[in-house]
Amino acid sequence: MLSLGTLALLTAAFLLAELIQRSDDERLPEPLDGERFSLSAPVLIAAIIVLGGWPAALIGAVGTLIVRPLKGEPWRKAFVRAAGLAVAALAGGFAFQLAGSTPGSLDVSQDLLSVVVLGTVYGAIRSLSAALAGGRVLPQLDVVTTAAEVGLGLLIAFAALENLWLVAALAPVLLLLDQIYGRLMQLRREMATALETFANIVDERDSSTHGHSLRVAGYVQELATGVGLPRSDVSRLWWAGRLHDLGKVAVDASVLRKPSKLTPKEWGAVWRAPRLSARLLQRFRFAAQQAQAVEYHRERYDGSGYYGARSDDTPLAAHFLILADAFDAMTTDRPFRARLSEEDALLEIQRASGSQFHPVVAEAFVAVRRGIDPALTISPEDLAALREASVPHRSSLPRPGELRRRPELIALAGGVAVLVGLGARLTELAAAGVVVALGGLALWGIRALLTRRLGTALDQALEVGGDRQRVFEHVDRAVDGAWKTSFSAFVAWDEDGAGGSVVYSRGEASPAQPVLVSWLLREAESGLDLALDLGGELGPGTVSLALPLRRENSALLGFLVFRAPSYPPSHMLPALQSRLDLLGFSFAETRAPIPLRPGESAEVLDADGREHAGALEA
Repeated sequence: MLSLGTLALLTAAFLLAELIQRSDDERLPEPLDGERFSLSAPVLIAAIIVLGGWPAALIGAVGTLIVRPLKGEPWRKAFVRAAGLAVAALAGGFAFQLAGSTPGSLDVSQDLLSVVVLGTVYGAIRSLSAALAGGRVLPQLDVVTTAAEVGLGLLIAFAALENLWLVAALAPVLLLLDQIYGRLMQLRREMATALETFANIVDERDSSTHGHSLRVAGYVQELATGVGLPRSDVSRLWWAGRLHDLGKVAVDASVLRKPSKLTPKEWGAVWRAPRLSARLLQRFRFAAQQAQAVEYHRERYDGSGYYGARSDDTPLAAHFLILADAFDAMTTDRPFRARLSEEDALLEIQRASGSQFHPVVAEAFVAVRRGIDPALTISPEDLAALREASVPHRSSLPRPGELRRRPELIALAGGVAVLVGLGARLTELAAAGVVVALGGLALWGIRALLTRRLGTALDQALEVGGDRQRVFEHVDRAVDGAWKTSFSAFVAWDEDGAGGSVVYSRGEASPAQPVLVSWLLREAESGLDLALDLGGELGPGTVSLALPLRRENSALLGFLVFRAPSYPPSHMLPALQSRLDLLGFSFAETRAPIPLRPGESAEVLDADGREHAGALEA
């Protein structure tokens, strides 16, 4: 029987939770890793357990429609959110009863599985509705966040059924979680503001580029919105445009304003700027997704850009940046030429479509600038391809779980199961825990043996001595004995940290060198001992492993890169990590020749570097 008193109290709790809930900061491209914790979700889950699906749906819908407009949220958005919560509550209530439990009575030992089913269904539908309402790519259910909400919801339900005053003890916990989230958002907001300030400083070093990055961000945003990309992608592209020129801070202002030809040294500084931008962004986790697009914003569709990246290897976001950057440069005065009218700039873009610019993106950009719906000028197939390309590539080779790669955790989990089984007097659980613990210990012993064996092989390879190529061949042979690789290479790194080149290699499954160097450039800034690509960037169907090699002074010397069709065995990674210093010292004994960068020669270079549209880049 429905208790009006309990309904009123849970409704009040939901209203208060919604009232103090902090709004998402849509200004940030990636506010949080995974799904954010909702203060109102535990209250709604508790209402489902105590009252059932229909009363909980009523609480969620009415509470949302009351509070959200009061906080300034548009009615349409509030209505969509309310409908999503109502559907999630109804589905959760149905799942709870289908699993064999009855609203209004709670036996934790008997109903725990039903509560888990409830939380899974509720969380999945809520995430789906929020993604559809916000124009985001459909997310995967965040297990940790959902589990926390379900756990608190179970505690609130238990308190409501046993002693309602126990809910007061949970209120400080919810407030603390909200405070922690608020501090996290404030920190990220401050980082974003600092980067924007940095971008403004770069723009203001030259009067001709004042406001350049802000205009580029606006053009990219208009284009992305015009072709119908999800709102989250539009936000990421805006940030890529806003921060794309950070690397110019290393270029002397007199070079940026120089109306005449650049010397090779000056051109080298300009050539390195996009890669420096990528390196800077890689250090900020919320902006790291834009690093590759920013690095490639001076590429050309025909592959003759700064770093020679092919069109297929250039991410869609970079093509958007290339167009917006060039258009802004064409329509603003520069020291070496006067600006074009907007129509003349659009005609120039059409002329360079297919050579400098991505043809479909160029056609869409021209249509948007002329106030035409891109869907009227672009085929449905091309438009769909643009939208699909905006979704980050996901590898077809899933990364093994943490337990599989760390058998000691399996042993620990088995030990915990034994203790829980003994404490709860569940003999079957304790017995199963013993088996799991023994299995984990056996796997841990086998891995330790294989790690030691591979370490011995690596030590013997490093003792061979000789030149760098000889060391590379012996190390490659030792690694191939543990992990059948299809490609391996030593990539020597430039002293300025802006790139490198393949010096020695084995195998034919090589990624394009500009793509490989781009990946290594950003991984060098990640601070990790080992870099792994599961096919998302260097090509599907392969796993790539890179080992950064450093000198005694910690300066980056280069990378050892290995590729294979499968994930590296778990014993190989610790063996390599423990010998990174030895590998670096061995490869530092001799120096490898580093070729000139594209475009470098003894001759002076034009300040613009190209004719026609290429000459009008920012």
